[in-house]
Amino acid sequence: MTMSIDAAHVSSDLGERRQQTVHKTQGRCRTNSRRGTTDPAQRSYPPVQSVRRAFDVLRTVNRLRIASIQQIHEATGFPKPTIVRMLETLLAEGYIARDNMCGGYWVTSRVHDLTSGCEGISHIIEIARPFAIDLTHQTKWPIGIGVLDGDAIAIKFWTGTISPVVHTNTVLGLRPDLVTTAMGRALLAFCPDSEREQQISRMRADPARAFGAGDETRLRAILRQVRTDGFATRDPKTKPYRMSTLAMPIREGDIVHAVINISFFTTAFPKGEIAERVLAPLRATTEKIEHAIAMERTGARHNAPMAVEPAF
Repeated sequence: MTMSIDAAHVSSDLGERRQQTVHKTQGRCRTNSRRGTTDPAQRSYPPVQSVRRAFDVLRTVNRLRIASIQQIHEATGFPKPTIVRMLETLLAEGYIARDNMCGGYWVTSRVHDLTSGCEGISHIIEIARPFAIDLTHQTKWPIGIGVLDGDAIAIKFWTGTISPVVHTNTVLGLRPDLVTTAMGRALLAFCPDSEREQQISRMRADPARAFGAGDETRLRAILRQVRTDGFATRDPKTKPYRMSTLAMPIREGDIVHAVINISFFTTAFPKGEIAERVLAPLRATTEKIEHAIAMERTGARHNAPMAVEPAF
């Protein structure tokens, strides 16, 4: 009898603890957005199928230009009642419209709202991002990725938030100079000749730069060396003085999509070890990014519809 009473008390206590846990966790949402997480398969919850279907329907209507329910059914395999619900939802949100004259649905100009935060190059950053994160995990040093923005580099991605040896709060929003920084030199050295000459002409014409003939001669010599080496270093007179930076271009043929760099304390290890501990991992990562870009381009060409031009 005592055993049963004790068991009942234990069961009651466990039940109360479970209830307390439920109350504590209600209203909170689990997340896997840990800094540096690169595996998209590690999700807190399974995907919402209705949302995925709505996007499939939207993409199908966009691809077909004018799409009937039957055509969407044939393209997606979704039941027609499901398609109707998806269409009605997209109609209510203003992303598609019904065309009674043509007997179908088409996308509206509101779909452009979905790209308002995209600057074109962001897709390259998306491709490069997991490789940059992996490189920081491997070397511990922060990695930056930047793109040309007028007469400077705009840093669009940085792994300093997950680096245990970061030297500053953030570099996002900074505009590294084309002449003195590793990123700028890497871009000028490997970009098409016409783009390089345009930038140098702009420097000569800018009185604020005081970019004379001697400066141009020194810059061209540096860029020749960068092309020979395959990477760029920054001017040691550039702040922060205690840091060294190596940068390489992310290329596709003759096009320089972006530049990637790695920064490290100059005194972290002997100069003789930089090639193995910094340059080699950076080069391997850059090659992986370029390979991923090439593979996606090939896949996109193979999967693209041949006779239909995208509507957005």
